[in-house]
Amino acid sequence: MTDNQSFKVGGREEMYRIVAEHTSDTIVVVDSEEVVRYVSPSIRSQSGYSVEEYEGMDAFAIIVQEDRERVRQSLIQAVQTQTPVDIGYQVQHADGRILDAETKVMPVLHGDGTVNYVVAVVRDVTARKQAERLLENILDNVNAAVWSTDKDFSHYNFFSESVEKISGLPREEIVRSPIRLHDHIHPDDNALLMGEVKEKLDRGLTVRQEFRWIHHPGEPRWGQLIIHPHLDNEGAVERLDGIMLDITDKKRAEIALEESEQRYKSLFEHNLDGVFSIVLEGLYFAHANNAFEQITGIRRETMTNQCFIGMIFDEDHGSVYETLFEVMKEGAPRGVECRLADMTGGERIVSITFVPIILSGQLNGIHGIIKDITKRKQGERELIRSEERSNFLQSSLNRLSEDLAGVMKVSELEDRLIDEVRAVLRVSDVSIVEAEDRTSFVSESSGGELDAHTLRVRIGEKPQPVWLAIGLDRPLPEPEKKWLDTAVRYVTILYDNLYRTEDLMKRMEEMMTGSETPRWMLRLLFKLSEKERASLSSDLHDSVLQDLIIWYRKLESLRSSKSFDAGTGSELAEIEEGLLDAIHQIRITCNELRPPFLLKMGLVESLKSLFAYSRMFANYEIEFQADEMAGPLDEDQILGVYRIVQELLNNATKHSRALKVTMSLANEGGDIAFRYSDDGVGVRLSQLEGSFQHMGIAGIEKRVQSLEGKVDFRSAPGKGFHVTIRFPKHTTER
Repeated sequence: MTDNQSFKVGGREEMYRIVAEHTSDTIVVVDSEEVVRYVSPSIRSQSGYSVEEYEGMDAFAIIVQEDRERVRQSLIQAVQTQTPVDIGYQVQHADGRILDAETKVMPVLHGDGTVNYVVAVVRDVTARKQAERLLENILDNVNAAVWSTDKDFSHYNFFSESVEKISGLPREEIVRSPIRLHDHIHPDDNALLMGEVKEKLDRGLTVRQEFRWIHHPGEPRWGQLIIHPHLDNEGAVERLDGIMLDITDKKRAEIALEESEQRYKSLFEHNLDGVFSIVLEGLYFAHANNAFEQITGIRRETMTNQCFIGMIFDEDHGSVYETLFEVMKEGAPRGVECRLADMTGGERIVSITFVPIILSGQLNGIHGIIKDITKRKQGERELIRSEERSNFLQSSLNRLSEDLAGVMKVSELEDRLIDEVRAVLRVSDVSIVEAEDRTSFVSESSGGELDAHTLRVRIGEKPQPVWLAIGLDRPLPEPEKKWLDTAVRYVTILYDNLYRTEDLMKRMEEMMTGSETPRWMLRLLFKLSEKERASLSSDLHDSVLQDLIIWYRKLESLRSSKSFDAGTGSELAEIEEGLLDAIHQIRITCNELRPPFLLKMGLVESLKSLFAYSRMFANYEIEFQADEMAGPLDEDQILGVYRIVQELLNNATKHSRALKVTMSLANEGGDIAFRYSDDGVGVRLSQLEGSFQHMGIAGIEKRVQSLEGKVDFRSAPGKGFHVTIRFPKHTTER
């Protein structure tokens, strides 16, 4: 049979048609080619497709892509086993909505036992599924699980998915083996559930019971069971319905509240500060601790019906009243400083912090915390009296330190110190003295007695000791002594360094006027250069490069986890490629600044690695030969040759237009010989004077000179460029 006429069954055809066309479920007949041969009219109300559109269509076309293969396998299973199969899946409505469906697939057997068709009865369960998802969301948000079991807990008829979050056990495992849930309950609580609680349930009583979980070691967690027995017509327990709640937060709050109350009692009684409470009406004392009695002198047994304001000095009543009213009005803590009325033992100054007592949203009273600050306030007054002089001295030190930052000569430093000492100490006899006999001077930093008329403090060496000499007509007060000591310390830090720097600069100027720069100076300069290269490489690798990699991975994760329209996706892919290029370029730069494993691999292997990388980008051939080194080269030699080769390759790429570059490294007696040759355009060496610096040839000469070697350049127009370098295997000056 190949068309709908094959489904007519005698005089019952009209009955079948009525049933098929008026049922809310959709009936679909699918042939062995998975093509729809018949569909009932309810297909339109379910999926939005008409009968004409769906008949002849692939039966799986309207099923969402994620579910198609699973449904197809279920259909194959029904045909192979010749038994009905129940399937749940999602369908895409003609208007784009996603619907939930449940289908019973039944194979149609012919007389020969074969299956050519299957009948599928499709039911729209979208509303039910949405309700189930809503229930699961509600249960998940309130940390609760709903369940139903037989009266003996032998098996669960239902357990919501949220049980896994609460119990830590997979739902399937609990349903399959109910006893597993009891393994995670504290033994004492489990015994109660299995005994007293079970007995109440057997009598048909509703039960509320808290219990402790034990599957979180070191982290106490609590749950609560609310179980309602369902009785049959005869009053016997038929099943048990219940809800399981996670009440961990509630229990923790209760425990924290209890602990807080205990801590409060302990803090109140044993606090070193005075703590008291007053009622709002009349501001009478209600409670106070022992420290309050010691601070105020008011005995606690005499406080009953005593007004708080009575212990405050009369002139301070206004500020205290104002602070109290602010606390009452705003419901926030406020502090005030005041004096106590009882001054028989002298003035007593206290600070009081008022804290509102809020109960059920209403102000119920006020706590007070009182501290004796008499000594602190007296000290503050003393500090205030000397503040103007201290500010002047500090301003002087700030000005002096800023000026010293611009001082470049010892003579300038001495003049600046003399001017500041004269201005601050108001003295006229100030000078700088150079003297070898230190025993005749007393330095403040040495702790000796200061002459009432002359003060000398050592500030440096030139190379003789250098002293600051001050003529005094009065002893210096302590603040001015400290000022002078600090000022001298500033100067001392700079003095010797400036003197040595001036001396070093003179010596270097004398050396540089010679015909040849000293090799030790060249090596120093190259070492500083390599240090800066290594520092820059490390900074790029550890900061910029790592940040780029992190952002690249975030972008890659975003693109793989979310869907974007074609234009946005293309732009994101382009940005991702740009990040990869930037990461690659920074890695190249880091390698060029500080080649990895250069010293560990040795010169020959490092050069081979450099040539292998250069060949990928060069438009010329590179040929390299190297002898086995008779002994290891030192760090300066390895770095020197490596940097020379980098510069020669750079020149070959930019200027030579060569097709082939040849290099060799050989042992020749007690020397190391390096040779470079290319077949490029060459250059007239006599015309290079102004270009040597630009082309890096002067740098190569300096490198070779620092290695105690010699270099020979040979070139002519059309004859290529040739370099020969020789340096001893072991230098003598380090």
